[in-house]
Amino acid sequence: MLAGGVLVACGNGSDAPETPQASASETAAPVEAAAPEAAQDEVVSVPALDTSPIVAESPSDAVIKLNARDEVRRRVSIETGQRIDEVPLDVSWPYGTCTDAASLIPPPKEGWRLFALSPGEWPQGPEFARITYSSVDESLTPGTSEYGASKENLSIYISSGTPDTQAMKDLYADPQLAELMLVPGPYNYPVRKMPTGFVGRGVLLGDFFVQTDGTGKDMDAYFNTIVKCAIDNGLVAEGVDTGSLRDTP
Repeated sequence: MLAGGVLVACGNGSDAPETPQASASETAAPVEAAAPEAAQDEVVSVPALDTSPIVAESPSDAVIKLNARDEVRRRVSIETGQRIDEVPLDVSWPYGTCTDAASLIPPPKEGWRLFALSPGEWPQGPEFARITYSSVDESLTPGTSEYGASKENLSIYISSGTPDTQAMKDLYADPQLAELMLVPGPYNYPVRKMPTGFVGRGVLLGDFFVQTDGTGKDMDAYFNTIVKCAIDNGLVAEGVDTGSLRDTP
């Protein structure tokens, strides 16, 4: 059909025997050249990301390694143009020597994982330490509404030398205030009385104010672990009768 179009455009019938051959060769070339272009339209493969468990030396080391993994994920997502959802990773570090804020933070328990954290927003140090864990139904597809709805959160905040910490010290040191505002907690350690319906926990361990909050799942398990580690390492607030503490929660 294309050759015929060329003939009509030329108009002079005496030139017709030569024109069809020239036109056929000229129109065939673009068709052959188009084939390689179509072959280039292929699906871009996304490199497999490292989702193996992270074994860290401390909470701060865990955050550094976790963020390095997430940086790779974001870079691959940008380079390939593919959406790659963040996935929580299994992370662990040695626990049991609780002497400051960071060392009081226990690693995630079974079924709980870590997402990437901003070091500025979630610092890990001797005086301040904060971390958040997540638990999701990993049988669901990341990025879906069902996956998001299955998510549970738990955050741990530990501070020293803050107004909140000083207020807690005053509370523990005053027997009358302590009677009103504290209740027996795990291991019979006095903890802050919380409003009805509030799932968080609060306690002064040595010079460190520890608070946990979240959706409530495994809240007691984490809180008990922190309190026990503090007691074992001598982080007991002034005003607490060590003789009244128990060996079991």
